[in-house]
Amino acid sequence: MSSIIRIQDLRFTEYVKPDEIAVRVSAIAKALDERFESVDSINTIITLKGAFMFAADLIRQMHTPMFIDMVKASSYKGGVTSTGTVTLSGFTEEYEGKHILIIEDIIDSGRTIHALLDVLKDKNIASCTITALCSKPSQHDIEISQEFVGFELPPVFIVGYGLDYREMGRGLPGIWRCID
Repeated sequence: MSSIIRIQDLRFTEYVKPDEIAVRVSAIAKALDERFESVDSINTIITLKGAFMFAADLIRQMHTPMFIDMVKASSYKGGVTSTGTVTLSGFTEEYEGKHILIIEDIIDSGRTIHALLDVLKDKNIASCTITALCSKPSQHDIEISQEFVGFELPPVFIVGYGLDYREMGRGLPGIWRCID
């Protein structure tokens, strides 16, 4: 694959290689199994569409019994920066008394996580743990633990491994950074 690719009107260069992602996903899976070793099961909430690839690889490596739920969360609306408004849909599970694992693709401002936590706050859950493939701490509007984050990034726009630009680029095996 070329070192520079074009997705619609933007150019990208490889930023994180697939083998680096595999190593981090494996380490996060192990750490999460250790976190949940004393519970019977967990409920995962996977944010769609971006987290599907990270979630699939992570879940396949974890040994903790789990129930899987998926919610659609969006705040980009086709651009390269968040609109600031998060739309959530698709909550289907009962979470009372459950240990929750939220699987996110990327934490930019943190508004999606905040919206998810708002939904969960009235559900009397046992615990909530957040994992994300990527995080941009310098852009967070709220404080979020970086304990189970794959990669901390500067404020750059990325695609690949589930992340998209106008619904394109999700299938790239690595993470690519915008250079335009």
